[in-house]
Amino acid sequence: MNPLAPLIFFFGKGMLRHAVLLVGLSIISWYITIEGIGWGGYLLWISLILLATIIIWRAGDFFSSAATYIQEKYEIPHSIKAAVIDAVASSFPEFCVAVIAVIMIGRAEVGISSIVGSALYNVLVIPAASGLVAASPMIISREVVWRDNIFYFGVVLLLGAMLWQFPNEWGAGVALLFLLAYIGYVVLLHRDFKKSRNQESDEIITEEVEEDEEDLLELTSEKKAWLWIMLMMFVMGGASHLLVESSLALGDMLGIDGVIMGFVVIAAGTSVPDTALSIISAKKGHYDAAVSNVFGSNIFDICVCLSIPILLALAMTGEPTKIDLPQTGLIWSLIGATLLAIYFFWSNNYTLTKVKAGMMGILYLLIILVSFTF
Repeated sequence: MNPLAPLIFFFGKGMLRHAVLLVGLSIISWYITIEGIGWGGYLLWISLILLATIIIWRAGDFFSSAATYIQEKYEIPHSIKAAVIDAVASSFPEFCVAVIAVIMIGRAEVGISSIVGSALYNVLVIPAASGLVAASPMIISREVVWRDNIFYFGVVLLLGAMLWQFPNEWGAGVALLFLLAYIGYVVLLHRDFKKSRNQESDEIITEEVEEDEEDLLELTSEKKAWLWIMLMMFVMGGASHLLVESSLALGDMLGIDGVIMGFVVIAAGTSVPDTALSIISAKKGHYDAAVSNVFGSNIFDICVCLSIPILLALAMTGEPTKIDLPQTGLIWSLIGATLLAIYFFWSNNYTLTKVKAGMMGILYLLIILVSFTF
């Protein structure tokens, strides 16, 4: 048996070359660094950030395949699967980052900024990329715009309110409020699920949409699907830890605060699975799936990825989580971008054109440039 077979299976032949190149580059950079050559450190951390991002990407693909098997087994409608199952699958790296930031390095603000940055990336970059690769202007259903988008905007306002009302520390009350918000979202989706079960024609269309999707895994049992899910959680957790440590180390070398590194670098690295899922859906013409995954991921990020680490830290230490986030402009940029996204999705009869998609991408770049002044 080829000893590289597991790596070839995980990365794929094309991506494996990039991974091996980055590992080799990391080793060379590490050697240069210990020899006292200053620029070696920059190359080391950048190569590790890229390697961690690739691992998160591929693990997210396998996670999604296993989650899709579970979805099909229980006949969950496609729109709800995209808003919840895909969201959980693609947002697990953000959860790992939040746990690492709150519990392992004691900098909750890095976790918050990475989630805010990820939400900004999701709401601007992913629709922009999806709109640009789509074969035609993306027509989004009203349900996605007025259910997922508006609920997500309410969650963003809740996040802003919590940071304004409790700027120094968060305890069980804040965490439970976020969890209640997510429970409310799940209840809303469950109501739509029951409604869709009564519309057999819609269910048939949903199954036809799923038929042409290619899964990475050939699963034959629910047990194997859950085993893959657990394994990919472990892989994404390790890669997320590498991403956080490398990003903060690079930020220290560049003189950039960890909050901004979380907002820009860590957020982009953990959002790769979301991007891949939405672009694939857009190319196949599944425009609702491409967009609902964005908002489902963001709702999960803010409500679950922030609350659970706080509750874990409280259980471990008995104290609330300290927060030091003076860069409040990050929250305002997210609120403004969300309002703009709502308008773009709603205008022109719920159609996202390539022009609007391009504008969203440019806006993201401008916000990132401005963020370095916060």
